[in-house]
Amino acid sequence: MITGVVFVVLSAWFMISLGVSLGISDQGKVDRFGVARIQECHRSPLRFWMIHVCQAEVRWDRKALGRPLVTSAVIGSVSDLSGEVNVVSYRSAGRYGALQYSIVPVDRPRAPFSYGWWMFFTFVSLIPGYVVGWFAGKGIDRLMPEPTEKPKDWRGVSRRATPGMNGRRRKRGRR
Repeated sequence: MITGVVFVVLSAWFMISLGVSLGISDQGKVDRFGVARIQECHRSPLRFWMIHVCQAEVRWDRKALGRPLVTSAVIGSVSDLSGEVNVVSYRSAGRYGALQYSIVPVDRPRAPFSYGWWMFFTFVSLIPGYVVGWFAGKGIDRLMPEPTEKPKDWRGVSRRATPGMNGRRRKRGRR
């Protein structure tokens, strides 16, 4: 059962990473456009190595309220970026109503289906993930060595040879 839960978590993690790499998300409104000068990129293990995370310095097309014209930012991309790249910033409501900004390249691929379908596929993938984990756990259980000590009942005392007694003494004098 524990491996089933582990596989559910892994399948949800994989489906979320796949959705992010395909560009499926509940995008907010376009905040502003800019040109990013890429400094370094690497694949993100947090997203199953499907997404490149790039550090960049971005020069925005206009100044937003309380935000500077030139900022350093993290850009998520499905391909390795270098040089100067046109980017767009999306503004959406994050956790507890705080504003959240995501910066992606302008020419990123479009999602083949909507956010609702992606959520449906993510939740449906949890069932096969649990089944695979269940069978993987059974296989691992078969490979484990047998315990060397005698089995104990739920109270922690050794079982007696008489079935049905579960370590209790037989009452004497009653027939």
